[in-house]
Amino acid sequence: MARLATILVTTIGVVATTSSAAYSSQATAPAQLVQGADRAAAPGEFTVRSLAATKNESTRLTKANRVAGKKAEVQVVRDELVNFARKQIGDPYRAGHSGPNAFDCSGLVRYVYQKITGKMLPHYSKAQYSQVTKVNKSNAQPGDLVFFFQQGAHHVGIYIGNGKMIDAPGAGKSVRVSPISGSWWGRTYTGMGRILAA
Repeated sequence: MARLATILVTTIGVVATTSSAAYSSQATAPAQLVQGADRAAAPGEFTVRSLAATKNESTRLTKANRVAGKKAEVQVVRDELVNFARKQIGDPYRAGHSGPNAFDCSGLVRYVYQKITGKMLPHYSKAQYSQVTKVNKSNAQPGDLVFFFQQGAHHVGIYIGNGKMIDAPGAGKSVRVSPISGSWWGRTYTGMGRILAA
């Protein structure tokens, strides 16, 4: 009997010890999980992450808005250039003249750009050609310049879209809308040039 009691007491002690250790392990595990969860989602850390993400998105949107705003401004200027050039249609060609009532080809371009943008271009088509950024015809936009013959040394017009330009074509003629292809100018086409931003 005494031996049985000793065995029981020993067994109970082992069980109690094992249970206590298991309880201790279970008690600390949730604490560790909670502690880990707190680290991953601490309010302060979450706020910092949110603010950083918001700031990055705001910066991206601000840049996109600036780019869109700049493009819209340039488009307005392009429209004004074309509209003002149209107002010169019918004015006579005069060699060496740059307006306001008579023009040669580079004089027309010079006059229109000065009035709308304030930029003073040289009164010579080849000199204008040297100041532009060259662009492909497929990428041309209204307000770009069109150059012809001898690397732009002979003629220039203001592109208005749809394969047409406004130009002062020559002696005895008036400022008009002309095609940039399928004409004498088309056969001597040199290229497109850009003064304004894209």
